[in-house]
Amino acid sequence: MKKIFLGLALSAIVMFQACQSADKKSSTMKDSVAGDTSMVNGNHVVGAESTETSLDDDGNNFLKKAAVGGIMEVEAAKIALKNASNADVKAFAQQMLTDHTKANTELKELAIAKKVITPDALPAEDQIHLDEMKKMTGSNFDKHYVDMMITDHEKTVKLFELGKQNKDSDLKKWASSTLTVIEGHTVKAKELASTVK
Repeated sequence: MKKIFLGLALSAIVMFQACQSADKKSSTMKDSVAGDTSMVNGNHVVGAESTETSLDDDGNNFLKKAAVGGIMEVEAAKIALKNASNADVKAFAQQMLTDHTKANTELKELAIAKKVITPDALPAEDQIHLDEMKKMTGSNFDKHYVDMMITDHEKTVKLFELGKQNKDSDLKKWASSTLTVIEGHTVKAKELASTVK
């Protein structure tokens, strides 16, 4: 009986040590890969440090606000191409669609490079505004759209003036070149306002 008990005790000790050894190996292996991989804007990246953006809070916020503004300009332009009655307003909307689609693509590439997740959709209040615009037609639509473009572009100019002062050289360069285009849109929208009544 003593031999059986001793044999069982010895077996238990050997099994216990084997389990502990396996746990150590498994936890060591887990630790060596934990945090090494993650996703940024849908892209697989390696290294825990690679998920940290190189931008400061101002740069991060700038890209997010600029992304929402860009989406709004593209979606409003699409509605204007359908609902506007004035040929000049339609031509302006086409320019908005072309320029802001290009700017949105550049912004997304910059955001991915800087590891900033930017919105792909509009906030609810902006979407509601666009849904209301879809119901408008003719000269009422033309006036509303042009007034909206003046207001939006004046706000966007202020945003991009802040963006071009950011310490990140890539962001500063993109904000500066895009600001020139946005300032041109503002001038054109104001010219349109004098002809659209």
